[in-house]
Amino acid sequence: MTTPTRPGRRRRCAATFSALSLTVAGLAGCSTSAASGPSASASVSAFSVDGVSVSGAIGTKPSFLISDSTQTTKAFTADDVVVGTGPAVTSNDSVTVQYAARSAKTKRQFDSSWDRGTMYTFVPGKTAFPAFSEGVVGMKAGGRRLVVVPGALAFGVNPPASTGLGANETLVFVIDLVSVGASSSG
Repeated sequence: MTTPTRPGRRRRCAATFSALSLTVAGLAGCSTSAASGPSASASVSAFSVDGVSVSGAIGTKPSFLISDSTQTTKAFTADDVVVGTGPAVTSNDSVTVQYAARSAKTKRQFDSSWDRGTMYTFVPGKTAFPAFSEGVVGMKAGGRRLVVVPGALAFGVNPPASTGLGANETLVFVIDLVSVGASSSG
């Protein structure tokens, strides 16, 4: 297996606006670039970008390591670990994902659909949280994506108490896109 450093689609956005303005205005100022990367048929053994290393096969809960430098990131990023197949997700599609989420500061997992045993189904354009509203747009079914959300764009100064997160913690998500449903009408 090869260990790509920057495969697939990459989105980077300056974290110069508040989480509230992100919800209202979207990700203005984002840039998207394409790079070559593995296809959905690849079983990922390891992937590393911007201080985060991900390992494990698609469809299974990933393992990931986060360097200390990741906690100070100021840019939203979404990197394809494995590019899926079929049409790319739009903000109006219904999607079903599996995901695991960690704090870049403490490295502690604070959420995982795999651990709950329940996949998460949603419409990106109807979700305010950037990991899901912008992090899955452009993915294809069977793909895996690494998403880094700076603290100001994540929960800001008031994270939900149930997460155990501190104010403005950068969050790291590994998301597997299980399926893409029909587009919604609004």
